This record gives sequence, structure tokens and C-alpha cells, in this order.
Amino acid sequence: MRLVIAVLVLISSATPAMISAEDAWKSHRPLRVVPAASNRVLPAGTLLVVDAAKGDDGNAGTQAAPLRTAQVAINRATPGTTVALRGGTYFERLIIAARGSSEKPLTLRSWPGETAIIDGGWPEFSQSPETAWQPVGDGASGEFRSTKPYPNVREAIGAFGDSMIGLNSYFHRSDLQATNELIDYDDWTQSKTTDIKPLWCGPGLWYDAATGHIHCRLSHTHLPGLDNYSGETDPRKLPLIVAPFRSVPLLIDGAAHVRVQDLTFRGAGYDAVILDRAEHIELDNVTVWCGSYGVRARATGPLKLHRCGLYGSCPPWLFRTDTSKRAYPGRPNRDITRLNTHATLVVDNGREFEVFAHPCNDNWEISHCEFTDSHDGPYLGGVSLKFHHNLIDGTQDDGVYLSPMYPRHLFMRDGAEIHIYQNIFRGCLTALAFGGSEDTRDHVFIYRNLFDLRPAVLTGRPSVRDRELRTSHGKLMGDHGSPPWSAMTIYHNTIIAREPARDASMAALGAVRAEHPRQTFNNLFVHLEKLPAFTPPIAGLPIEADGNLYWTPGTTEQTAAGFFQRYRQSKDFAAQKDKSPNGLSERSLVADPRFAMPDLDAATFDFRLSRESPAVNSGVSLPSEWPDPLRELDKDGPDRGAIPLGGGPLEVGRRAGQTAAGLNP
Repeated sequence: MRLVIAVLVLISSATPAMISAEDAWKSHRPLRVVPAASNRVLPAGTLLVVDAAKGDDGNAGTQAAPLRTAQVAINRATPGTTVALRGGTYFERLIIAARGSSEKPLTLRSWPGETAIIDGGWPEFSQSPETAWQPVGDGASGEFRSTKPYPNVREAIGAFGDSMIGLNSYFHRSDLQATNELIDYDDWTQSKTTDIKPLWCGPGLWYDAATGHIHCRLSHTHLPGLDNYSGETDPRKLPLIVAPFRSVPLLIDGAAHVRVQDLTFRGAGYDAVILDRAEHIELDNVTVWCGSYGVRARATGPLKLHRCGLYGSCPPWLFRTDTSKRAYPGRPNRDITRLNTHATLVVDNGREFEVFAHPCNDNWEISHCEFTDSHDGPYLGGVSLKFHHNLIDGTQDDGVYLSPMYPRHLFMRDGAEIHIYQNIFRGCLTALAFGGSEDTRDHVFIYRNLFDLRPAVLTGRPSVRDRELRTSHGKLMGDHGSPPWSAMTIYHNTIIAREPARDASMAALGAVRAEHPRQTFNNLFVHLEKLPAFTPPIAGLPIEADGNLYWTPGTTEQTAAGFFQRYRQSKDFAAQKDKSPNGLSERSLVADPRFAMPDLDAATFDFRLSRESPAVNSGVSLPSEWPDPLRELDKDGPDRGAIPLGGGPLEVGRRAGQTAAGLNP
């Protein structure tokens, strides 16, 4: 969540003049930084050049005689062709079904030093907003509607064009027109059998299916303590990105050996990018402004996402409950706004009843990417998946959702693995979440990650009875119903949590089942509010744990010395020690980890250890077959936590040098 302070960012579609002065942002300061245009050298081979402003589709596609539309160039491409788009906006929805080869991949990219934007929305709302909207005579204050109708599109989904902060898509006009920003009932005694009064959740759109007109209202929000909207309220005076529900700016459909580089995709409806039964796909330095979803991958692999930004559309004035589904059968509730980004990346099934059943989603690598500003972050359900050096930030619910999503792993004896390492999680309600109706046989390795669970998340909108902002702070892991928990090996992580936990290990030793082993070693569990009791695991379950350090500021020496005493003197501990050579928490301790930056409440934070830290050289030795990218640096004796002594700050995301100390709250 972003309270009061937003992250100052640059948007790829902005001009230098726009970003030279803070007051140039007519809507709201953007939330995310997009890297400058890449100077990646053009590869050798066939080249087709496209220029939306100066090209002509009758041209040859050379630099001197470029084509006008990207889709025409894609349709002409053969294996080994590079389609290079000159800087500018292309109002297209691209489909790539071509098949390159390992020696001759098909490449779609921006021209060196320029940024091409693929926009699936209607151009008039961003190019000529002054004529795209008209006031609504009988509407609410500040209500406008589209000058012309857009029939048969189901819903309209949008964002501010200058900041790319998402607009709410209201289900009902009564909420678009509301002035009330607090939960309220006509009769509070009937709150279980009646619905709330109309509710204003911030700037948004409402689609009138009867007339085809899109209604827009950009009125301000006013809740104390919130990062409120206070920008331009007339949609004729600033660009908006408005797209139909089914707008998909990029569909890679059964293609093979395709590279997408240095492009921006926006103007998404339900999905921004779809990868459907595609093979050997690479997205490198691609910016995706998500619709209801960002990237949807169906039976696709191998897949590589590198230096990509998947930015959600949840604005900083939106609460988790505003986007929750409320209109369940048998309940008297309506949905208010549910089309803001639900997840930045989702994986779909390949089922036996489908004609093209092809269950794979295998061999993925996702590295140096950013997943932000959404209800959930990425859904990771696959085989042979590596997820590393990524930033997961600002999710209203789950940071990473770990569920198989298809039965491929059920037919494997081993090898169904997910590796999550050297990432930064922050501002998540649940950093690692499990769920689904299928049981799991995969194995998740979680190591060298930083979990900064200090930032608050806007969970519940205040009411007329309780006007305080309802916020929560993140927890390490949880589930959406059993039996979802995978076998997990959790080691060398640093977790700092403000939300009081049920147990000292923050559920890292909980929900263990037979045939789903849990191994938890050399982690730092830092509780800012209270150190809960150590909850011993149930005897007989496949658990190994040791070398973990626990701490809460203000813990006395007496408490620290006696923390494990009762358990270590128990019969269960003795039995487990005989059963497992690693025992259970024999070398775990309670002590101040003594980070390089001691103020645990600092807005920015350095997670490295000081030389005086009791975590240095005090962990337990781990099996050599467990992967560890910092093993050579940590060779004198295992340090506890994510960053061994002498290691540099963990760099994540798209920009070199971005660390936890450089992220704003």
C-alpha cells in the first residue's frame, strides 16, 4: 500500500517535457519507474522496419521506406526476421502465430534508442480527449460520457494516460455517481440482509450496455491519511487509456522461437498478453500495463521473462475490499469494482477434454522482473521453474500464488520443482500463498529472499461508524483452503514482519503433511511487534529445522535463554533428534541479528549483517546439492539470513542497483 507518499516514476510514454516538472502530471504522480529506451543493437539478418507516423503498408519495410502497421510486418516475417518498430504509439492488437527456429528466431522489438508502444485501446481518448467526452446533463457532478457509442464490448477498462495509474471499472452507475466514500447502510441493523449505500472508490469508468456509451468521472477522494486522488477532474483535459474488455494488445498463439524486446504494451482489457501453446518464447525488457490480468500463459514453455515490468492497475486510493467479489449467490451484495488487476501473471490448464490438450508450462525462468500494484502478484504453477531477482511489491493479497494449476506434476515421480530465490517481497498481505482443489507433488525451494513485511496494506474501507483506515501488515505464508501446501525447502531467508504472527517461525513449520516434507534452515525471523511462542511441529511429520534465528526488539536475555528450553527437554524433541541427523532447532537461537542498519522502523532498510551479528558463521551446514548462489561467499561458515557478511545489497527488478534500501514505502 502507498499511504500519502507515492513512488516517483517515469513512464515510457511520457515526453521529456512532461517529466521535467512535478506539476506536469495532471492526474497523479506515477507509481512505477520504467527504464529509458534501450540501445540494444539490431541483430544481423532480415529486417522489417515499421513507423506508425511516417510509414505505408505498401512500402518495402526498409529504414527508408518503412511499413505503417506492426501486424503487416509480422505477417510478412519469416524465420530470422527482426521487426523493428520506430518510436511512437501503435493502436493495434497484435497476433503472432509464426514459427521461427532456434537458429533463426522471430524478433519483435523497438528501434534502438526509441520506445514503441502497442496500445489496444481506442485512440481518441488519448489522442484527442477534448472531443472524446461530453458532460452528462442529468448526471452526477463531474460525470462525462463518451461522445459516441461503443456497442457490444461488455465493459470498458482504463487508466490515466500520463501516469498509467488505473481507473476503476464500476459495475453500477450508482457507485460511479456516489459522493459517499465510507461504508454505510440505510439501516445498520439489517447489514446482513441488505447491501451498502452507493460508494465512491475514486476515478473510474462505467459502461452503459444499453446505449454503448462509456461514462467517466474523475472526482477527488478525501479520506484522511490516504494517498488521495487530487488531480484533473475533466477527462477532456488529459489523456486516458480506454479499452474494450476483450482487448489483448499481444497474443502469441501457437508460435515458436519468438523474442519480444524493448516494447511497451498498454490498452489492455481482461488480458494484456496471452501466450497460448507457444514454445521457446522470450520477453526481454518488456513493459506490460496490466488489464484485469497481465500475462496469461497457457501450455507454454520454455518461457523466459527477463527485465520485464508487469504493472497492475490498482490505484493507491483503492482498498482490498473494493475489488473483492461480493455478489455471491444467496448474498444481498453487489460487486463494486472488480476489473482492476487481479493478478499480474496467471497460468492456465491444459486438460484432457480439450482438443489441443498440451499440459506443459515447463521450463520457465523469470528474472529481474517487477510485479506490482495488483490484488495478487504472479501465479507460479509449473515444472522446472526458476523465479529470481524479482521485485514483488504492492499487492493487496498474495505476493506469489503457488499452486500447480494443472495435473502435469501428478505424472512425474520427481523433478517438478519451483525455485524462488534472491527476490524482494514487500507490501504483500501474504507473501507466499497456496490454494487450489488439487493436491500437489511438486517441491518448492525458497532461498536467499528478503521478505519486508513492514508496509501496510489497505484491507478494509472505513465506515461511518469507524472512520479509521483499516490496514493490515503482511505475513510470510498462508493458504486458501487445503490441501495445497507443497513440499518445501526454506533456507537462508530474511523475514521482517510487523503483523503479529501465531508462531515464531511465521508458519514456515506449519501445515506439514506426510509425503510433503518441510526443511527450514538458517533463516532470520524478525518480529517487530511481539515474539510469539515457538510452536513445535507435530511428532512424526517429515520436518527438519535448525539454525534459525528469532528476534523481537526488546527481548530480554532471560526470555532468549529460555525460549526453546521446554521443547528441547521434551520427548518429541528427543525422538525427532534420533530420527533426523539434523534434529529440530538444536542450534536455533533468539538473538538480535544486528543488521548493518539497526533502525528496523526506517523507511528504507539495509538487510546486510554487521560484523558483530550473532548470525555470522553460526548457521548449520547444508547439503551441497541444495542450490545456493552465494555459497562461495559464505564458505567460512554458514551465516544465517539472506545476505552473508561481505555480500552486497540484493539487486532486484529491471534497473541495475535497485535494492531494498532504495525502495520507498
